[in-house]
Amino acid sequence: MTKTVNSNGFYRFLEWLMWIMYLNLLWVVMSLAGVVFLGLFPATMALVITIREWCVQKNEVAFNKIFFKAYKKTFIKSNMIGYLLTIVGYILFVDFQWVMQHTTTFQSLFLVLFIVMGIIYTIAILYIFPTFAHFDLSIRQTLKHAIVLGLFSPLVTIGMFVALFLLQYVWRFIPGLLPVVGVSFTFYIVTRLALFSFESFENRQQSLLEKDYVKGEKKHA
Repeated sequence: MTKTVNSNGFYRFLEWLMWIMYLNLLWVVMSLAGVVFLGLFPATMALVITIREWCVQKNEVAFNKIFFKAYKKTFIKSNMIGYLLTIVGYILFVDFQWVMQHTTTFQSLFLVLFIVMGIIYTIAILYIFPTFAHFDLSIRQTLKHAIVLGLFSPLVTIGMFVALFLLQYVWRFIPGLLPVVGVSFTFYIVTRLALFSFESFENRQQSLLEKDYVKGEKKHA
């Protein structure tokens, strides 16, 4: 299926909603196709890659072609990324429970460290799929870039936290929306905000390069 551009505002909204629902359906089907534990992360990666192409191209987007190609291409890497984050999250959770149950002199210090690590971990979760979709890096580089870009874009990162916080109230008050658009709409917001962060970071880098170039030209003048 291919998305085409329409000039009518209300029709564009209905079309956008239709594609959000369709992407959510694709995510559910392909997660189940991988028996969930093998299909969940590839379906999520494919979803984010498709949304990224949708946001960047803005014209005709072959949703099926992009989604299924991304699902197959990133099947192994997305599972590695997903389960790496799952293991790290489990370790942090177990260690946090241990610290809370054992009162020591350094408990306050450990709590502060866990808060910092928790924030970094959450940033990694929010940015890692959009980062992989946008830059197509190795797993190690993807994780590094996700954390760095999240930390150096504090306003965007805070915006993600606020958006997700508000969304959980929407799902709570209208639970019927969750199975229909819950995953795709959530990742649509995260991906769009992440793309804004990437563009801002790339623009800052370009500005620095131009300044360095101008300085170099002046030195040789």
